[in-house]
Amino acid sequence: MLIQKMKFLSDAENRGTFFDRISQLFPKRDPRYEVIERAYNDAEDAFRGVYREDGETRYFEHVRAVALLVMVWLRVKDPNLIIASLLHDVVEDCKEWSVNRIEREYNREIALYLEWLSKPPLEKFGGDGEARNHFYHSRFSMAPREFFIIKLSDRLHNLVTLWSCPIAKQERKILETKLHYLPHAEKHIILIHELEEAIAEVEASWKK
Repeated sequence: MLIQKMKFLSDAENRGTFFDRISQLFPKRDPRYEVIERAYNDAEDAFRGVYREDGETRYFEHVRAVALLVMVWLRVKDPNLIIASLLHDVVEDCKEWSVNRIEREYNREIALYLEWLSKPPLEKFGGDGEARNHFYHSRFSMAPREFFIIKLSDRLHNLVTLWSCPIAKQERKILETKLHYLPHAEKHIILIHELEEAIAEVEASWKK
């Protein structure tokens, strides 16, 4: 099962093991190591006290899992992509973070990734979540491949942790993945089989 293959995302994973992986790419005194460490701290602080739908798992565990998928599963070594993976939800979910702040504190490239990754504020759509989602998904056809490395990793981790969500939300996420994510996974050749396997496992769970 896919969930078993990805046990490395949660089993005994912590700050120490994460930075053991980073130290295999960059020495601790390398500026790239240091800025990844800063991004890790910023993401952990931004989501301190925030939990996922099961009420027990820190939201930060999801953020770190996405970065691990990018680094370990997709073997990405680009520090900007690793940093953007760690920070991928802060602009959308945390009022104290903006794309401009990301650019000031990190760099323009990371800020661009975060701009692609973040849905605009709901208020811009008069509180209409469907309109916001339509706008967000409509941009996928113009997004750079780097966006999909992070976004498809994010979607994959959300799929393998859907068990804590109501069935209606599971069904909505599966349909959304088939319509808006799988076509781009195929186009860019990123996590195609993993996404398909995750979908199959969730759908199979409905029949039990």
